[in-house]
Parts: sequence; structure tokens; C-alpha cells
Amino acid sequence: MKIAISREILFKLISNVIGAVEKRSTNQVLENILLQAKNGRLTLVGTDLEIELSTQVELDAEEDGGITVPARKFLDICKALPSDTLLSLDVSNNQNQRLIIQGVRSRFELATLPAEEFPLLDQIDIDEEVQIAEKDLKYALDATAFSMANQDVRYYLNGMLFDLTEDGLATVSTDGHRLAYHKNPNISVNAENGNRQQIILPRKGVLELSRLLDRTRDLPITLQISRNHIRVQTDNVCFTSKLIDGRYPDYKGAMPVNFATELTLDRQQLRDTLQRVSILSNEKFKGIKLTFNRNLMVIESNNPEQETAVEEFDINYNGDDFEIGFNVTYLLEAINHLKGDTMMLCLNTPESSVLAYDPDDGSTRYIVMPIKL
Repeated sequence: MKIAISREILFKLISNVIGAVEKRSTNQVLENILLQAKNGRLTLVGTDLEIELSTQVELDAEEDGGITVPARKFLDICKALPSDTLLSLDVSNNQNQRLIIQGVRSRFELATLPAEEFPLLDQIDIDEEVQIAEKDLKYALDATAFSMANQDVRYYLNGMLFDLTEDGLATVSTDGHRLAYHKNPNISVNAENGNRQQIILPRKGVLELSRLLDRTRDLPITLQISRNHIRVQTDNVCFTSKLIDGRYPDYKGAMPVNFATELTLDRQQLRDTLQRVSILSNEKFKGIKLTFNRNLMVIESNNPEQETAVEEFDINYNGDDFEIGFNVTYLLEAINHLKGDTMMLCLNTPESSVLAYDPDDGSTRYIVMPIKL
């Protein structure tokens, strides 16, 4: 393989696929990316066997071929070179199969592994195709990803549910302590396969797909769904991920519908108050107490050093007095992901979960479970 390519283009191509590459693996080839020049195109592929990212560019190679090279060394070399450098990549004229990267006054030799050892995904049989605007998918992922579990023994929680129905696409995540829900009705469903379908995208796949998407682009992209995989094509990047094989909990049963108390609050003021009071909360449990009196909410925290913080918050409340405890981090993350100036906080009893949402946008809802203090 022998090609000439600008440093700027090559750096962008490597950056597109680096997120799928293992930093350390017992299989060395998984620390590499595949470079393949064929039929006037240069293709780069990275994988960890769970997700695969591929990208390509039209390029006339002096000599076609394929090789794999250490991903992060390759990226660091390109990053360190001047952006206007024209690079030559050559593995054709050396016995050790080293990749020779040569600029005007620079030369690097990288160890390689054969392209034949690189584990490309097999052909995927697509069962369902769903179209959604790129910015809408980006928002759906970002609005719910923070509630995903991380390395939970309940493996099906270590990802995001895509609940596809004729009414739209819902994205849901929960770690058992809080739940995030977003519903987008603006999708195009294959009429022949319009029945409800649920898939679980793994945590790494959710984060990597979100990184690839552009929140400003309104062009439609297609989610291609098979029994075990999901594939998304954006610009010149193809994202493919395995799905988690499991049954997601009944999230609708965890979303209360009727509430005894519904409070309209200034979102920014509540966020700032919680942040101040949380400074003296227990570093491990992050517990805070909310006490509701007539037209007043008192927010309190304390820690093992017997330090305390108390702040009052005016509200429109005429119900019975009661107290409820929360992990302040969970509550703040929900509030931070709401967009409006005001928010709704809906409660029932000290033992019941609360609902937070934007009164002008009911498509996104956050549930937070209480804790005992």
C-alpha cells in the first residue's frame, strides 16, 4: 500500500474511528486500526468487537493494499505534525512490513499487523429501518444517557433502551435510582414492521454515537436495526454496535402519573440553591433533605464532621408538612438536563419517587427515587 494524503484529512479520519479502539487488549490487533486502499478509496476501521467505526475518503493510491497500525501512536503522530503537511504512507518497500509515514522533513516507522488478522463484522441482515433527524437523535441520546448504569450486575441496565412504536421513538435509561425518558414522535417507521420493538444499545455505543452526531444538523439519518446489531451512517462515518441481549424493565410502571403536589419552580434558582447546600453534604451518599411547609421549602445537608447547611426556598405550597431525602447529585443532573427557565417538581409521599420536567416540553421526563436520611 502506498498513498499520499494531507495530514488534516488523515487526522480527521483517525479521529472518527479512534473511539472504538481498545486502549489495552489481550488481542493486540484490537489496539490497531485497519487502513485499506482499494478502488480509489481509503478506508479506516476501528473496533473492540462490540462496536465498529469505519470512515472513508476518495483517494487515488499509487498502490492498493491493507495493513493495521497502532491507533493511538498513529493519531499522536498526525496530531503533532503541522496541519498543512502532505504525508506519504508506504508499506510496500520494506521487509518488516513497517508503515513508513513521511512528511517534508519528518519520517516515522510504525510496527504493523496484517490486515487479515483484523476482525471485521460480518454482513448484517437489517430487519427495521427508522429515519430521524440527526439533531433529534443527538438530543434524545444526550437527554437520557446520564442515567445509564455503569458496570451493574444487571447487565441490561448498562445501556439505553430504544423503544420503537408506531407513536415514535422513546429513549430510556435507568440505574435503579433514577430514570430518564425522552419521546420523539417525529420518525418514519417501516409500515410493514410497525409493531413495537425494543433494543438496548450498550453504554459505550451510546456515548460514541452521541460523539459522532451533530446537534445542528437537521438532515435525516437512518437507524438500521437487526436482531443483534444497530447501524447508523453519518456523513462519511459508519457506526455499528452489538445490542445487549436482555429484557429491559417495565419503565412505564416506574413513571408515576398522578401526584398530590405539583410545584412550578425557577429552575436556575433551585439548581443554584441545591449546589450551595450540597457543599456540606456527605461526600459518599450526597444526601440532602427537603422539608415542605406552607409556601416554603427548606433544603438542608450535613456530614460526619457535623457541619450543616440550610437554605430556604419560597414556593407555592399549601399541603401538609412533610420531609423527603434525595441524592443531590441525581437531582441536580436531572435539573441540569432540563432546558426551560421554569420546571415542574411533582411529589406524592416521602417514600415515593419525584418527577421533574419542563412544563413547555413534556417529551423529556426525569424520575428520582428518594433516600432515607
